[in-house]
Amino acid sequence: YPPRVYRDLLTRLTREYRVLGVEHRPLWQDDPAQLDSWQRFAEDVAELLDELGEPVHGLGHSMGGSTLLLTHKLRPQAFLSMALMEPVLLPSVWQFGLRQIGKFFPSKVPPIQRALNRVDRWPSQQNVYDHFRPKAVFKGFSDQGLWDLVEHSTTDHVDEGVTLRFTKEWEARCYALVHNVWPRLGALDVPLLGFRGGKSNTLAQREWLRWQRACPRGRYHELEGAGHLLPLECPTEISERYFEWQASLNP
Repeated sequence: YPPRVYRDLLTRLTREYRVLGVEHRPLWQDDPAQLDSWQRFAEDVAELLDELGEPVHGLGHSMGGSTLLLTHKLRPQAFLSMALMEPVLLPSVWQFGLRQIGKFFPSKVPPIQRALNRVDRWPSQQNVYDHFRPKAVFKGFSDQGLWDLVEHSTTDHVDEGVTLRFTKEWEARCYALVHNVWPRLGALDVPLLGFRGGKSNTLAQREWLRWQRACPRGRYHELEGAGHLLPLECPTEISERYFEWQASLNP
């Protein structure tokens, strides 16, 4: 999602931090076929960190969290700490199968198939909201949280209605190139905060425990009742946990 979709959470964090968001390639590059690896996302973030010229506290959700792990390998000195919300940590067998089948038979992979079949055009943002509101995946969103998603993840086209900024073709391409970031967890040398949604359909319980074994010094929170989109469902709880964690690092 575009960074502004996370407005509620990020606004809370500005109480103590200057917050900078990164718009990944699907939001500004036209052709998904040009993407050959999630490593390109990490290179983009590394360039931004070079321009910034000072170390940061990394915060990432889903593919964004995985990207931060890849970026840490490129710029280990650029991070003071890292908070990851539902990074993409798939079972090794699934990951291998997704990459191989997605490479040659993308239409056979359920996440790719769902992405390509997704409705992505509406007459107005109100129609987008009405389309999203009854869906189970957005059940935990407040009305304002869902409007943040609608307003910042769609764009207007004159006489053509409203479309998704992160196109379904880009979404499918990202699924097809899912990156194995498990090796990066063991190499992480900064304080780590990890989150999982108790009802997640992305980060399974087995992989959640595997993550904790890989980074035993991290702090972990499982938010009961939340799903994969937990930063959009539980911005208050996540910000409170984040501030508590940072305070414990700097007593």
